[in-house]
Amino acid sequence: MNGTKSYLLGSVFILSGTLLLGLMHLAIALYLPHLTSWSNPPGKFVTMMNDMMGWFPYLLGLILLVAGVVLVCRTYFLHKPTN
Repeated sequence: MNGTKSYLLGSVFILSGTLLLGLMHLAIALYLPHLTSWSNPPGKFVTMMNDMMGWFPYLLGLILLVAGVVLVCRTYFLHKPTN
């Protein structure tokens, strides 16, 4: 895969991971007032993620974000412009 395609794919991964994480945090913030009880540990965040079954999209967003950053950094260092 050439450098331009790798940058584009990495950028799409970063954008989609960021959007997914942002939407998940929005859903968590909207769900917070409806949380009736929690225990410490695991705390409010883990209780909300379990209640709304949000682990898969949250972890998918993290994986996409990290994969995008790795792909862009890898492409940058492999195809470094020479002066």
